[in-house]
Amino acid sequence: MSRKLVWLPSAEFDLEAIYDLIASDSPQAAYDFVEDIRQRCEAFADFPFMGRSHDGRIYQFTFDRRVRVNYAVTDDDVQLSQFRYLGQQ
Repeated sequence: MSRKLVWLPSAEFDLEAIYDLIASDSPQAAYDFVEDIRQRCEAFADFPFMGRSHDGRIYQFTFDRRVRVNYAVTDDDVQLSQFRYLGQQ
């Protein structure tokens, strides 16, 4: 069953921050990187349980060891709440 993908404001803010960080070196690379993340997140609508669960409702998934996303799964939707660029550690 496909769920609705919901981008919470905190997730949008995080992606903008990732863009800004990368864009200081290469705006085109930053755009491509963020768009790739957005497209790959679309898979959560059909496969919401791809990530590792912390409590059966909150999940975490890491893209290419570079970006970690936290999201919640409900009966109707997948709520993307946080992105962390692992290059910031």
